[in-house]
Amino acid sequence: MPKRSSVIFSRNLDLKINKQILSLLNRILLIWLIPSAVVLAATDDFQRSQVGPVGLLKDPWEILYAPNGKLWITERSKGEVSEVDPKSGAKRKLLKIEEVYPFVGQAGLLGMDCHPNLGKGLNEDWVYLTYTYQSGGIPFQKLVRYRYENLNGLGQFVDPKILLENLPSSNDHISGRLKVGPDKKIYLTIGDMGANQFGNKCKPIESQRIPNPEEIQQEDWSAYKGKILRINPDGSVPIDNPLISGIQSHIYSYGHRNAQGLAFSKNGYLFSSEHGPKSDDEVNLIEAGMNYGWPHIAGKQDNQAYTYCNWSSHPSCEILKFSDYFCPKSISSDTEFDWDHPNFKAPLQTLFTVNSDYNFRQQSCGHEFICWPTVATSSLEAYELDSIPNWSTSLLVLSLKYGQLYRLKLDNSLSQIEEKPDLLFRTQNRYRDIAIHPDGKIFYIVTDSEGLTKAIKGGSSKDLHHPGTILQFSYQDTH
Repeated sequence: MPKRSSVIFSRNLDLKINKQILSLLNRILLIWLIPSAVVLAATDDFQRSQVGPVGLLKDPWEILYAPNGKLWITERSKGEVSEVDPKSGAKRKLLKIEEVYPFVGQAGLLGMDCHPNLGKGLNEDWVYLTYTYQSGGIPFQKLVRYRYENLNGLGQFVDPKILLENLPSSNDHISGRLKVGPDKKIYLTIGDMGANQFGNKCKPIESQRIPNPEEIQQEDWSAYKGKILRINPDGSVPIDNPLISGIQSHIYSYGHRNAQGLAFSKNGYLFSSEHGPKSDDEVNLIEAGMNYGWPHIAGKQDNQAYTYCNWSSHPSCEILKFSDYFCPKSISSDTEFDWDHPNFKAPLQTLFTVNSDYNFRQQSCGHEFICWPTVATSSLEAYELDSIPNWSTSLLVLSLKYGQLYRLKLDNSLSQIEEKPDLLFRTQNRYRDIAIHPDGKIFYIVTDSEGLTKAIKGGSSKDLHHPGTILQFSYQDTH
């Protein structure tokens, strides 16, 4: 019997090896038959390829799967909207905005979204864009509506209409993610402008400040820093926006640091992803009038690994040397337990929370920023299709630091994360934004043109393998 068993085992092993060889030959044949897609590698159940060549885009920021079956992409530093054919990789320019503030820090052409009725013959072929510009030497952000016009099969954005201008802007933490909700309102994230750190250390964080009636009347939007706005299609304040401290404005939620991700579920739930300081990137369920804690809270109110060191409170702030690790005794500082607010809402998920004894100054990653327990959450999308088993409903969160996607599975109420993050699509790149094909099986991710990321072989690196590129991940149903 032992001898017969070994023969059976040998035959099974040979059969398994032959199947693996056959599978490999089929993949090679598939690559040869599809010249329009440059196939790079397989990742578990997904085949990775790229749309067009490496470097097709300059600083891409937003990618949409447009109603015409093309990919619409904002190129931040160029101030251009490009259209790319996902099959051939052919690229053409849809729009150039001349007044986009010259590339500095995180400024430029940022968020974009389409009206849900675009292309349906209802005379609502609107596309919304937000970008930074200068007026009187001061940086601002502007929200503009364009009409999409299709002539002889070639589309263009025409008839710009300014909806809101003189919104806060800076060289850092601008945010600028834009979505049109199921209610046809426009939702826009505004960051804290990088206040209280580095070269902006003496600027106070105003994420908790609510505008007064005079500011609203004078259309002074300077208090909109660190907020998520809800805006009527004509730029006005919706009459059902929340009253916050007795004031009704465009503000929908507040207490944000740098929310670069924004997505709706089909039932109208709004989710955001947000950069943390040295830990506690956040994934939030956004509710009207709620306070998300910044700068008093980073992540959950657990008093772990974060203290609010208010550099701007020092009368001689300019002469101080900023530090991420040390708060001088002469500066006002508070722990998370020192602050209380009845409308504080904790995140659904942090990426990641650590104890107060965590060593933030590790050198093993080559650059301290890469060692910090954050992933640098650039954007997110809600996945609610049945195309991939057990994926509905999930939040798909992108990472700049790790060049990968974190899939967070939601429970049936869509108000809790029920599993640990599933890590997918790892490459040595900085993932900026994601679009999902209507069939739910193809994902398009645009990568930054430059920047620091975690090297696959360890440490940090500026050597991005696919800078300014559209990576395509296609689900292979092998089960």
